[in-house]
Amino acid sequence: MPRATSPATMRGAPRTAPRSAPGASLRPSPGAPLRTSLRSSLRILGIDPGSLRLGYGVIECSGAGASTVTYVECGVISAAARDTRSVRLGEIGRGLRDLIEEVRPDVVAMEEAFFGVNVQSTLALGEARGVALFVASEYGLRVSGYPPATVKKTVVGHGRATKEQIGYLVRALLSLRRTPAPDAADALAIAICHARCGDARGVGSASPSRPLRGRSGTLPGVRPK
Repeated sequence: MPRATSPATMRGAPRTAPRSAPGASLRPSPGAPLRTSLRSSLRILGIDPGSLRLGYGVIECSGAGASTVTYVECGVISAAARDTRSVRLGEIGRGLRDLIEEVRPDVVAMEEAFFGVNVQSTLALGEARGVALFVASEYGLRVSGYPPATVKKTVVGHGRATKEQIGYLVRALLSLRRTPAPDAADALAIAICHARCGDARGVGSASPSRPLRGRSGTLPGVRPK
């Protein structure tokens, strides 16, 4: 199924995971030379995994100790609820590949699996994380995991924050004009957590650079002030 071009697939809106064309490869060319440069920013892809919807949020951090965090984009990769879990995970995995090709992150941050009361929900989350880990590994991206309580405490100030509180703080921290969808807000919170707690302080070191993109990373409706 070719990638849709309708408004529903614009940045920040729910994405329907596209099917790759037969024989097409979304992976970087094996053996392609890596260019090195003095990086002025680090692009972080935050992922809130799920077997029906995968929230994503992309930010860039720069400055001494990653003191400046800038919003790039966010949204949701979704699959049809009527499909089996294996089909949904496949669709979401292909959509995540497409996203990584587009935004070219340097690192990935993702919510760690946690043990809940509902065994099936815990299993589904583990499978969704596995798909995201596999896709990230295809591109050689290092993945850092953070427990939900750590993300909440880092962004809100305590580990029992509600989704509404997370959305409100994410909007304030990134100077957005409106609050993102809950799954996207959670993903942005995970990315912010990595910027504050992870290795984002490595900004400015010599490392492979991303191809330059010729378009802005903002989206209609969720824009910096």
